[in-house]
Amino acid sequence: MFLGVAAAALLVAGCGSDDGAATGPSPADGAGTASDAAPESSATTAGPLAVAVTGPQEGVAASGADMEEPPGKPDNGADFTTQVEYALQGDLLSDARVAGRTTAVCPHGVTREAKASSACTVTYEGVEIPYTVTIGETYEPDDVLTPYRAEPQKRLLVARRVHHEFWERFGGDAGTELSCDEIPVAAAVDGSAPSGYTCQTVRDGGAATRYTVAADADGPRFDRVQD
Repeated sequence: MFLGVAAAALLVAGCGSDDGAATGPSPADGAGTASDAAPESSATTAGPLAVAVTGPQEGVAASGADMEEPPGKPDNGADFTTQVEYALQGDLLSDARVAGRTTAVCPHGVTREAKASSACTVTYEGVEIPYTVTIGETYEPDDVLTPYRAEPQKRLLVARRVHHEFWERFGGDAGTELSCDEIPVAAAVDGSAPSGYTCQTVRDGGAATRYTVAADADGPRFDRVQD
C-alpha cells in the first residue's frame, strides 16, 4: 500500500490476550476465507484436533480500521524514519485485528529518495515480520508529502483470529464440531502458502473434513485438503 508522510507530520498510517470460545492448550484466533475451488470430498476419520472451536472469539476487530493506534505516536516534528516505524506498527496491527505489543525498527533508516528501498522489521508479540519500504518514484526532495509503499515479506498468522474466522465460516450449525491444531499466539508465515497448521469440521459425529490454514493480505485462509 502507498502511504504519505508530510515533512512535519504523519498524514496516513498503514495497515495488523486471550478470551473467546476456543478451548485447548493455547490461545486462539480466527477469521478467513475458504477456497471456492475446493474438491467435493476431503473427509477423513481422524479424531478432533487439539483446540475445540466452539464460538466466535472475543477481542477480534471486525476490520483493521477498528484497531486502536499503537502507543507512542511520535510528535509532528519527528524524523521521517521514526514516523515510518510508527506507521508500520499500525499496519501490522491492522493485519492482526487483535491487540498486541508491537515494535518497529529500520536499522539503517529509511532512505528518502525516489524509488529507494529500505529494510525494516516490525514485531507483534515478539514475532518478526520483515518489511520493504519503497519511496514513490515521483518523489522530489522539496515535496511536502513523501509517498511510500510498505510491503511485508511474511504474513502474520494470529491464532485468535484464525479460530474466530474459522467459526464465522463454518460454525453455527447444530451437530457440527470445529477444531484446529494448536497454533502459537502469533506466527510469521509465507504469504498464501500452507502454514503447516490445519483445522477441521465434523458433522454429526461423521468423518472429518480438513482445511489447511494460510494467511494472505486479507487474513487467514482455509483451503480444503484433497483426499
